[in-house]
Amino acid sequence: MQRLTKQQMTGTAGLSWMVTPMATGIIGWSETLNGNSQGVRTMTRKWSSLIFVLLLKLMLVTAGAAAETKPAGAQEWNALVKKAEEEGEVAIYATDSIGHAQTIWAAFQKRYPKIKLVGTSLGRGSDLFPKLFSERRAGKYITDVFLAGPTAVHLNLYPAKVLDPMPPALVHPNVTDLSKWWQGKHHYVDVERQYNFVYESALYGPPLSFNTGIVNEKDIKSAWDLVQPQWKGKYAVLQLNATQGSTALSYVYYHPQLGPKFIERIYRDMEPTFFRDLRQGTDWLAQGKFPVCFLCRRIDRAQMQGLPVAELDPYSIAERPGIGSGSGAIVLINRHPHPSAAKVFINWFLSQEGQIAFRQANTDELRVGSMREDLPQEVLPPLARRRKDQDYLFINRPEWMDFKPIQDLLEQLKKSK
Repeated sequence: MQRLTKQQMTGTAGLSWMVTPMATGIIGWSETLNGNSQGVRTMTRKWSSLIFVLLLKLMLVTAGAAAETKPAGAQEWNALVKKAEEEGEVAIYATDSIGHAQTIWAAFQKRYPKIKLVGTSLGRGSDLFPKLFSERRAGKYITDVFLAGPTAVHLNLYPAKVLDPMPPALVHPNVTDLSKWWQGKHHYVDVERQYNFVYESALYGPPLSFNTGIVNEKDIKSAWDLVQPQWKGKYAVLQLNATQGSTALSYVYYHPQLGPKFIERIYRDMEPTFFRDLRQGTDWLAQGKFPVCFLCRRIDRAQMQGLPVAELDPYSIAERPGIGSGSGAIVLINRHPHPSAAKVFINWFLSQEGQIAFRQANTDELRVGSMREDLPQEVLPPLARRRKDQDYLFINRPEWMDFKPIQDLLEQLKKSK
C-alpha cells in the first residue's frame, strides 16, 4: 500500500480533498492508493470453467468502468495541477443563482493561489447566455466553465452544442468514486448523460408558500387542501415567460400524486393574480395581500429576516418529496482556452471541499445541499439532509427536461380565461 507524502497531502498539488473537523474550517486532506491481490486455487474442471467465465465478466465490467472514469493517480494529478499553474488562469461564468460566488472563488484561490480567476462573469442567465454566444460569434472563446441551473443549461447551452463531455474531465479519485455520490452515480440531465452535470441537491415539495399569520400549516395534510374553494382569489402566482423553465413546476407536473390537474386547479380554478418580479410575490405574501403563493422564491431568506412567511414542509404532507436542482449544474464549454485549469477547477468544485464552499455560499437556502453523500452534517440545514428512510422522487431526469408540455399547458390555461 502506497501512502501519499505529507507534501502531497497538504500542498496545492495534493491528490485529494478530504475534510477533517478543524476549528479553522476546510483544511486537511487524506488519500490512500490501494492495491490488491488474488490467490488461485486448484479446482475441478467444472468449477474452474465457471470461475473463469465469472472472472471474465468481472474483468469486462471493470475495464468498462475504468475506461469511463480513469481516475488520476498522485503523479498524474500533480502533473495536471502543474500544467494548470503554468496556464495561470481559468474563466468561469456563473449565474447569480449559485449563491454568494465570492465565497466559492475565495476557497478555490486559497487552495490554488497560482491559478487566477480571470474574466469571471456573474449575473442573470438571461444576460450571460447572450454574452457567451455573442463572444463566440466574434471568434472569442473566453469561457472555460459555466455554472447555472440545469434547466437553463438544457434550454440554452445544450441545444447550441457549445459543451464538451464532462466524464473525461472528471479525474480526481475524490470525484470519480461513485460511492461518495447520492444513489451511487453522477447525475446528468441530458439523454447522453455526458454534458449537464447536476451537483446541487435541493429538497422539493409542492411550491406553495403561505402567510403564517393567516394559514395554519398544521391544518394542511395534503397540497390539495390548498386548492379548495375557500382559497379561490387568494393566490399570487409567478408568471413564467416562454424561455423559462422551472424544476419546481416539473416536480408538480410529473408527480403521480399531483400532475397537470393540480396545475389547472392553481392557474384556472383559484383565479390567481400573477406577478413577474420575484420580490413582488414575496412582498404580497408577507403583507397578507395574498395568503398563498405558488412559485414564490427566496422564502427561506424572507423567513430568516423575520417576515411571516413559510414554504410548505415536504415532510408534513401526503405527497412524496422530491430531490432536484434548480440552480446547481456545471458544464465544460467547448474550445475552452485553459484545458488544465478548467479540469482542476471542475474537480475541486465537485470535491468535498468544493461542495462545502458551495454550501457556505448558500447559508440562506435552508433546503439546498449537495449530491455528494459525505458533506459533514453540521454544514447542512436539517431540510437539506437527505433521509435514509425516504423514497425521493428525482426530478432532473432526462425524460422530464422537455418543458414544452408544461409551457403548452400554461398557454392553454391562459387562453381559457
